[in-house]
Amino acid sequence: MRDSAESLARTVLRKNLALGKGETVIIETWPHTLEYARAFVAEARRLGAVPTLLYEDETAWWEAVDAKNLGTFAKLSKAEKAAVGKTDAYVHFFGPGDQVRLNSLPGSIRDKAFAFNEEWYDAAHKAGLRGTRMSIGLMPDGFAEKFGSTGPELREKLLRAGSVDATKMAQKGAKLRKAIEQGSEIRIRHSNGTDLTFRLKGVHARADTGIVDATSKKRRYGVLANNPTGLLMVAVDKASAVGNLVSNRAVYDGATAKRSAGAEWTFETGKLTTRRFDEGGKEFEAAFAKGGKGRDDLSYFSIGLNPEGKEAAPAEDTEEGAVLISVGNNAFADGTNKSKMRGFAMVAGADVEVDGKLIVSGGRIR
Repeated sequence: MRDSAESLARTVLRKNLALGKGETVIIETWPHTLEYARAFVAEARRLGAVPTLLYEDETAWWEAVDAKNLGTFAKLSKAEKAAVGKTDAYVHFFGPGDQVRLNSLPGSIRDKAFAFNEEWYDAAHKAGLRGTRMSIGLMPDGFAEKFGSTGPELREKLLRAGSVDATKMAQKGAKLRKAIEQGSEIRIRHSNGTDLTFRLKGVHARADTGIVDATSKKRRYGVLANNPTGLLMVAVDKASAVGNLVSNRAVYDGATAKRSAGAEWTFETGKLTTRRFDEGGKEFEAAFAKGGKGRDDLSYFSIGLNPEGKEAAPAEDTEEGAVLISVGNNAFADGTNKSKMRGFAMVAGADVEVDGKLIVSGGRIR
């Protein structure tokens, strides 16, 4: 595990954040991620950078929550705000470690516990820092089991996927983005019965590969990249989708671990007309009933760029060549669909063509 953590730290600090000699980096950790944070501290020092380890204690955090002593969670301390304002880079490991318990809390309590978040982003934008959110912090043993894996197995997948060179994924993403934004029609086919076609006119795409640059910093939450990642994200506002998508990969809700699998969707004139699921149908239908306008529109798709992303939940959609299709809200990807719901289905190992030219063949980017 030590070697894997060191590899992750090298990739994130050297490649993704391009941490330089003399720069400062804050590494925020919890007890369950301390072993990874240590590797980041060591790597920062090897680079000649100056690290600060910011430690949040799990026991003290839960004691405050249980006592409903949440007033001090509403804002950053003056010391932390000053530190964020002066740092060049930031590495955030998610916590607390008891994600099962966290997700059982009422939404109102969770909101209060993380009420400082927007103030943090205000300070981060003002500082112009570049940073990374480390999803490995979301997968302690008890929660990982909800994703159909043991904690060590899933964390190792996240370590491998998070250690992929962002610059290489960015090259793949740029190639796909050019083809998609300049194309007029895309077709997705697989021997499992998937055959879906829709137009590309007016789509807008962006690659999420872990690199924080001037463009990503313009977005509200773009100062922090996800790790692992590796996605070409495409908002579709005027879809004319026709055909079928048959899922062969599970999709998870990263917060609750609710699983959607075995989806079979049919589209006509851009609308989802029929659907069925092996798992997750009840949750989809409940959200769909309240989704409002745009709930049945094909509104988003992504293509994975990460060669180590297979079944690396909660980043399972990063698997190289895997195509995730979504209906409903696409505002997160700069789209105009404001539906109150989102639903997903994913197919891996497919062929993807733009105007008859293969850009993905059997799940491999060409």
